[in-house]
Amino acid sequence: MNANMCGTSGSAVFNFCKTTPENQLVHIQQCNPIVQPVPSGPLPYFTNTTSLVINGSFTVVNTSSTTSMTLVFVDGTLATNVIIAPGRSVTYFFEDLKSITIEAMADSTPGAACTGNLLLDLHYCVECPNY
Repeated sequence: MNANMCGTSGSAVFNFCKTTPENQLVHIQQCNPIVQPVPSGPLPYFTNTTSLVINGSFTVVNTSSTTSMTLVFVDGTLATNVIIAPGRSVTYFFEDLKSITIEAMADSTPGAACTGNLLLDLHYCVECPNY
């Protein structure tokens, strides 16, 4: 497994905007490293503080050799809680992403690090002010 997944994302872009000239689809791909001490509390990796509806996908890769991580994300009003084992990854597709938090689980040696990557592929629609 490639320990650094940043820069290797290939995604399909779907246009969620109304087909009118005043709307524009914005597409953002971003890779965030995950480095957390054990134990740690949940840390925010994404928070939608706007009224925009954000669609797309994300992948969490756990590159730790001994530490599991807990992923919690809110999609619309539904919160999903997932445990990701060391050396594993998960991918989710979503509509209306609100937040992503990740927590290093305290099931390993204190002082160890939980490492990985969060690959975001976000799409949202904005109205262009020139129309």
